[in-house]
Amino acid sequence: MNQHSYLVGLIAPEAEFSVSSELHRREAERHHLRYLCRHLDCQRDFGTLLDDCRVFGFSGLGVAASIDHPVEALDGLSRAAARTGTVTAVVYGADGRATGHDTGMEAFTAALARSLPGAALSRVVQVGATGAGVSVAHALAERGVEHLTLIDTDPALASALAEAVNRHTAHRPATAHPAEVLDHHLKQADGLVNALPLTEESDRLAQVLTESLRSDLWICDLDHHPGPGSLAPAARALGCPVLQGGSMLVHAAARNFQLVTGRQAHTSHMLGDFADLTAEPAAHS
Repeated sequence: MNQHSYLVGLIAPEAEFSVSSELHRREAERHHLRYLCRHLDCQRDFGTLLDDCRVFGFSGLGVAASIDHPVEALDGLSRAAARTGTVTAVVYGADGRATGHDTGMEAFTAALARSLPGAALSRVVQVGATGAGVSVAHALAERGVEHLTLIDTDPALASALAEAVNRHTAHRPATAHPAEVLDHHLKQADGLVNALPLTEESDRLAQVLTESLRSDLWICDLDHHPGPGSLAPAARALGCPVLQGGSMLVHAAARNFQLVTGRQAHTSHMLGDFADLTAEPAAHS
């Protein structure tokens, strides 16, 4: 592509914007591109925001998985976005049409292959049926998981996600179950995905998860900046193979960058950037 300057909007909470925008900026420098990221108000009407960004010449948008928005406002959807109903990237074409993409499925698949290449996929338990968890559940089904157990603090959300996953998968692997049987299903599982949003109710469920960990269970924690009480540190302490959410965030950012610029991102460099950006201050002294 001959274009060397891009204006990109990021619709995300402030903490996620600061990391994602810097990941994009550093990758753009490696490609000798001028790449400006602007933080956009996630409270605005999505359709109006799309129109305004089109008028002001934005090349594309990145959208945090936690941000809910109507996909009907877009001019078109990629295959993955149409399947999941989730949009994490918007690209404006030369004709001004805004196409929505779900980079979460591809990002999770790439992160899983990089961090847990030999992960057993017979039985997987996923806790959390919203946000990035939607894309992950579809990605797991596409990877061939035989039994995908979905649990959420809201049982209706788990049931709806199971139905959506099974509509697109011939062997219909997904089933929804109440939180009360989480421990039972974890005892039989090969892997656990934690996609819980932070709420008082989810904190209680997270405690059950931590108490149910065992060393032969692989763990994926979608929290990309875990605190001391989160699942990933407890899993590592037991010797569990762990896929941290930061890897998925990086692979999603790399895919967003590629969609906007048409250039292949260097994910290994971006993972190093993420480690640098999220390291404790003492690590830089």
